Amino acid sequence: MITDVILEDRLAIVGTTGSGKTFAAKGMAEALIAGGARVCVVDPLGVWWGLRAGPDGDPAGGLPVTIFGGLHGDIPITDQDGRALARILADSDLRCIVDVSEVGSGAARRRFMSAFAEALYDANRRPLHLILDEADLWAPQRPLPDQTALQGKIGEIVRRGRVRGFVPWLITQRPAVLDKDVLSQADTLIAMKLTSSQDRNAIGAWIEGQADRAEGKRMLAQLARLQVGTGLVWSPGHDVLQQVAFPGIATFDSSRTPTRGQRVAARSLAPVDVSAIATLLAGQRRPEPASAKRNPDDLAAAEERGYQRGRAEAAAELAGLRDQVRAMQTATAEGLRALLAQVEAAPTGGAAALQVLHRPVRPASDAGATRRARPQGAARSDATLHAAARALLAVLASRTPARLTWNQAATLAGLKARGGHFNAGRQQLRAEGLVVEDGSLVWATDAGVARAGDVREAPTSPAEIRAMWCARLPAPAPQMVGALAAHGSMTVTELAARLGKQPRGGHWNGGMAVLRNNGLVTVAGQVVTLAKELSDG
Repeated sequence: MITDVILEDRLAIVGTTGSGKTFAAKGMAEALIAGGARVCVVDPLGVWWGLRAGPDGDPAGGLPVTIFGGLHGDIPITDQDGRALARILADSDLRCIVDVSEVGSGAARRRFMSAFAEALYDANRRPLHLILDEADLWAPQRPLPDQTALQGKIGEIVRRGRVRGFVPWLITQRPAVLDKDVLSQADTLIAMKLTSSQDRNAIGAWIEGQADRAEGKRMLAQLARLQVGTGLVWSPGHDVLQQVAFPGIATFDSSRTPTRGQRVAARSLAPVDVSAIATLLAGQRRPEPASAKRNPDDLAAAEERGYQRGRAEAAAELAGLRDQVRAMQTATAEGLRALLAQVEAAPTGGAAALQVLHRPVRPASDAGATRRARPQGAARSDATLHAAARALLAVLASRTPARLTWNQAATLAGLKARGGHFNAGRQQLRAEGLVVEDGSLVWATDAGVARAGDVREAPTSPAEIRAMWCARLPAPAPQMVGALAAHGSMTVTELAARLGKQPRGGHWNGGMAVLRNNGLVTVAGQVVTLAKELSDG
């Protein structure tokens, strides 16, 4: 069941070609448009124009949607129109399709989308459903050098766009090639038929961060057998997990696969008055420099300069990765030396030595002050606890009596510190007296430690603590930690240069934000300093 509440979520709609994902998305978009919502569809395939005609191709049954670009466009667009069009849309109540299928090459479409996404994010301040069909084109998991800027802008819209009114929907037939940092932000997943194990594993990563693992395993087993037009709707925040057969759409099905000899076309499209919009767009377009029109040699030289810049950026990024690897090697070596010292100091060898290696202990001088004794016979885990509650309690119990913020506990538990899944776990821990809160800090009670069962001992050395955090932090935060550990405090600009990155954009800002939110760095002016707990100095 797709409720109005779910339609206001960030959605990920995934499924193989022909599974019905675009069909299902169109039906939901029709409901939004009919309800007066602002909707913008980015269409790289030219398959959404059917919203302007009735199911039998009659223009009288179409919706009042303006089409920019494409073979059925009301107003043509070029790769230079992204910024101007975004500003117009941000200031208007248009329901529109931005069809980039005829803009030109893949590079031309990315140029358009980079300018469009950046300007729309800067200018929009009202609710806007931004539907990104074939989202992996705009936010790929492994971007080429000319794709990273666009990937960062889309990531910023998906992660931080809610406060600016954005409600992004991501549609893809290959979740395995969609940026996981983007896919993980979806509040609701609509999964249609998926036959590739890689794509099902990508959905598994979303389940790991948002939902219950056992339920996820059952869901993944069904995906390869789903019928066309049927999908599994999973919204942990609304406690929804069910199979849905999506109903027929109310407009023309321009995305269906034509059979031999058939042409997918409506009789005509419902008319829309676009004269004022065309005038606005023409007024905001920047004229192309005359030299670029006259001199092909200049264009070739510009392309060569762009190629050389790309090579230089790649070399800088490689140097940054080498620094990161060296820092990780240093941290690992130091951690191993500390563990071996504990083994040598242990009173017995053999099994006792193995136990020390697998379960680092605190120094004897303060071990009694920093760990609470676990009652004999404590269970390994408590099946009556919500999955998020179990994960949070395991982290808090392992760190007791140290105090964490809820954000830190969530990060170490592999959760997002928001949404229904996390909140349900936190509420159960509070209600059953398993945690104590003091201001922004929280820790496990004796009952919570006992309820957690057997948990891994918390690391004690800076190298071990860094490794623990880096295993849970999204990129580029682990690289930042490694560079700061190896080279000490530095300015934001120096840190970015060390990693071969630019200190701006969604990807970079996301890394800095997650470090600050978890108290792993302090930023004084422009100087970034690693937290003492993670620092060797």
